[in-house]
Order: sequence, then C-alpha cells, then structure tokens
Amino acid sequence: MLSAAFLMPLAGVAHDHEQKPTTNLVITRQVGGYQAPLDRLSAQIRKEQGRKAFQPSKQCPKRVAPNYRKKVVVAGFELESAHQGDLGGLYRAGEQLSRLVYQRLRETGRVIPLAAPDRQMFASLAMAPTAHAAGNRLARYSPVSREMGAQFVVSGVIRDIEVSDRSSWGSSYASRLKGALFGKDSNRSLVVDLIVHDGYTGRVLVEERFSGSGRWGFDARDRVAFGSDRFFASDFGAMADKLIDGMVEKVIRDIECQPLMVKILDVDGKDLVLDVGTNSGMLPGEHMELVRAEHSLGDPGRPPELWETDVSLHIHSLSLDRAQAWMPQYGSAINVRAGDYAVVY
Repeated sequence: MLSAAFLMPLAGVAHDHEQKPTTNLVITRQVGGYQAPLDRLSAQIRKEQGRKAFQPSKQCPKRVAPNYRKKVVVAGFELESAHQGDLGGLYRAGEQLSRLVYQRLRETGRVIPLAAPDRQMFASLAMAPTAHAAGNRLARYSPVSREMGAQFVVSGVIRDIEVSDRSSWGSSYASRLKGALFGKDSNRSLVVDLIVHDGYTGRVLVEERFSGSGRWGFDARDRVAFGSDRFFASDFGAMADKLIDGMVEKVIRDIECQPLMVKILDVDGKDLVLDVGTNSGMLPGEHMELVRAEHSLGDPGRPPELWETDVSLHIHSLSLDRAQAWMPQYGSAINVRAGDYAVVY
C-alpha cells in the first residue's frame, strides 16, 4: 500500500523502527479525521514524482475529471469488405490499425490503454454500431463492451480501403494492356468509422467517420504490411498516418471531460475496495461520489440505469491498480454493493 506506512501511526498501532509495517492496519472509522495529513502526503508524493500542478481543461474548466487517466480498451477494427485487402496484402489492416491506435494512445500518457485487437465488437459490420436486441428490437449499445473491465471501449470498421479502378490492377492480359495504354489509377481510399462505447453501460458515446485518399505507389504483387515503415513512406501511408492521429485526438478530446467512473469491487460495512490505483493519478485523500447501478429484472441485458446517492467516499490508501476507501454510512443502509460505481466529475 502506498500510504500504509504513513497511516499506521494515525491508527495508534505500536511498532518499532526495525519491524516492517503491515500493509492493512488502518482503522477506517478514524480516516475522516485525517484529511490534512492525507493532503500533506499527497503533496509530498506529487513533489517526489514531479507531477505537474493540476490545470483545468479548456473544454471543461469546472471539472476535476480531466486530472485523471481513464481506462480505455482498444478493441478490433474490422475490414467490412475483406477482398479489398487483396491488393498489397492488407488482409490484417483492421488488427494492425487497432494496434497503432493503442500505441499512440499510450504515447499520449493521458489515458490507461488496454490492447484487445482480437476482440470483435459487432455481429453485423454493415449495421455497426447498431445491433439486434431482444424481440427484434434495434439498439445502439454493445453487451461485449461491458465485459472488458474498462470505462471506455474504442473500436471501428474499415468501410473502404479500395483503389479507384480495380480493373487496371488485375493480372489478366486485358488488365495489363489497359494499364500499359492508359496508365493505372493508383488512387486508394481509406474510410474508417470510429466508435467509442461506454464500457459500463455499453452505450455508444462517439461515432465519427474519418476518410482520406492517397497514391498507392506499389506493384500489384507487392505485399506491404499496414503500419510498417514501408507503408508509411508511401503517399497513401502518409495520409493514413494523419488519419490515425486524428482518430486518437478525437478519442482523447471526447473522453477528457467525461467523469472518471470506477467499479466498486467489494463493500464491507463502511469499507470499500475500488478498481482504481495510482496509475490513474489518484492519491490518498481524494473524494469520490457513490453511484448505484440499477439493472432491469425483465431484461438483464439492457444497460443499467445509474443513480446518484449523494454519499461521498474517502480514499485512504492505494496500490498500482486498487484503492481502499471509507464512507460515512454502511453499504447495506444505502444499498451500495460490489458492481456499483464511484465517480469524480
């Protein structure tokens, strides 16, 4: 625990300097009275780690949530028309695009990215992100995104990666003759639908199309991996490079002002364990609001409704990916349990 050694004397636990402190000796009913020492500890940690002072976001200056890194899964980007990947050997363009988006999100340092390029989000690529629900209803949410353990899930569909005139790129005599007489139309398009789901409710938060075109300057028999150095050195690759940067910027910009929401993993009386840690930027002394998730008994697959409780919890210790917190009321009294959420706006 990051703060256990600091908090032990506050709990009145005797120990000597030679004995290593135990990691879980905080008496949580006393935590609420130690905000000032916790604030000093947080300030010390920020100084030691060289953390920059919080600067309000220009998009949402009154919110604190942009100060924290949120978990983002980058799932699969699927190629809607697989035959379009034949030319140049771009069969795995979707998987490679997913890996590139993940890498660039990681490089920003502004989110906690998780890679899942093999996870496919949509049963029907033509309909995506619309999906069939119970009773032949259509819905814009994804049950798959709710199983990934992150607040946001990024995925997409490559709608088009075709050359303008496929007939001039064939291996037949007629195609070669046409190319020799009239030249090949080497222009190639890239059209990607970027989709961001809320990882807890499954609802679509962002849907935007990114498109561009560039000259495909390779021979018909060449095999060029999407995202390779050779690929990016081409005119088409340079266009794709800018397109990917635009997608990453869109994701960062649109989730920056979203509240930080984390799952409650365990509730024991007034004590809670949260699915958040120091890698998010969270430190001891922070406060979060409790939110209940209400699921439909008639349709358990539907997104849960989220309800505020007007109860704040108090984080007193963290590890890399977990936090321990205390609240002033018993979980049973306000019907808060594992699977509900803690939020910072």
